[in-house]
Parts: sequence; C-alpha cells; structure tokens
Amino acid sequence: MPLAVGDFILIDYTVKIKDENKVIDTTIEDEAKKADIYDENRIYGPELMVIGEGWFLKGLEDEIQKFDAGTEATIELPPEKAFGKRDPSKIRTIPARELSRRGIIPRINSEVEIGGRKGIIKSVGGGRVVVDFNHPLAGKTLVYEVKILKKLEKPEEKVAGLVHRWIKGLPLDKIKVQVAKTKIKIILPEDVLRYSNIGLLKSGIARDISKFFKEISTVEFIERIKIRKEEKSSKPTP
Repeated sequence: MPLAVGDFILIDYTVKIKDENKVIDTTIEDEAKKADIYDENRIYGPELMVIGEGWFLKGLEDEIQKFDAGTEATIELPPEKAFGKRDPSKIRTIPARELSRRGIIPRINSEVEIGGRKGIIKSVGGGRVVVDFNHPLAGKTLVYEVKILKKLEKPEEKVAGLVHRWIKGLPLDKIKVQVAKTKIKIILPEDVLRYSNIGLLKSGIARDISKFFKEISTVEFIERIKIRKEEKSSKPTP
C-alpha cells in the first residue's frame, strides 16, 4: 500500500544537482566520501520522515507517497518543487560602506546576513557589493535517490525514531521504549551523558511525543549506568 500523510518512515537518500551531476547531500557515509562532501562532525545513517511534517522538502514528501515501504525510488524535483526559481529581484547592489558599518568585510562567495536575510556576495568593486539573496539551490533541478527502508508501525518504534531524530549519535537498537496508556518510558544508555545539552534534547523529544501521541501525559527518561567494579588483587600488599 502506498505511503500517506502521517506515516513514520526511515529513509536513506542521496541528492544531486541534475545539470551538474553533483552530490550535495546524503545520509550514507560511503557516498559522502566518494562525493568528497564527508563531514566528520555529522552522524550518517537513515533519517526519520513523518510525511507531511515539513522536515523535508514538500515536493519530496509528495512524491514519496507514490511508493511503498521497502522500495527504492529516483525522484526528480524541478525548481518549483524544490527551492524555487531564481528571482532577479533578490539580487541587490549594496554600498560597501553600508556593509562596513555592519562590521562585514565583503569577500566574493562569502555568506552575509542583512536585514534578517542571508545572501551570497557575488561581486565587489567600485564601492559596491552585489549580494544574491536567492537560495543557493534556487533554479536547480534536484534528483533524489531514495531508499524507503521501513515504515514504523508500533508506537514503540515511532517513539524510538523520534528519540533518534534528536540524538543522532545514539543507535536505534540502544533506545528502549515502553508505552502505557498515558505514559511513555524511554530507557537510554549512559552514552547520552556525554551530551552537554541532553536536557534540551529531552525537551525536544517530549514536545514531539506530545504532538504525535495526544493521549500521553507523562514522558519518563531513564539513563542506565553500568557500575564497573575494579578487580581486587589476590596478591598481598607488601
């Protein structure tokens, strides 16, 4: 049965700019290394999509609904279904002194934020700076190679997926979930204690749970810490 709005699915994907055949993003570590876009600070692996939530491009979510779980698909998104067409009105010429007043040193291809909008400096000269406020991928056709790995059916699976979405470095098989009528208990390994912002991550998880599980009134987090006892020496102390 084809997927639908509200479904929880795990996906792997690689996305390219069609005209350039250039990989710009992927969830697969080997693909990132082959494309020379590997980021050592990123945790690679399948990502959770709840169809209709807007965590991914709407065009991608719409197209994915044509497929079943467990399938692989090539999805092409024209600009109007991706990041829009290029808008010439979003290219502005700004006096260099205005940027200087803002503490910005204009350099070609550097990103700037002006008036709450982010743009890329395209040229500098004659006391003027040309800034393009279009999205960097505006006007581009994107091609997604998507593997729809699994549809999450059980509440426990869905909650574990939400936890993994917030704590990406934590493998799904290390997340234990117990669901009662109005309470969810999430049992986490001691690995989570290395996250300095674990409190904020838990708050995000709880918000997601309250959104998708209306009957739940309490979320309980438990960190299990294994006590490692030192072995006593059998030799007498001299």
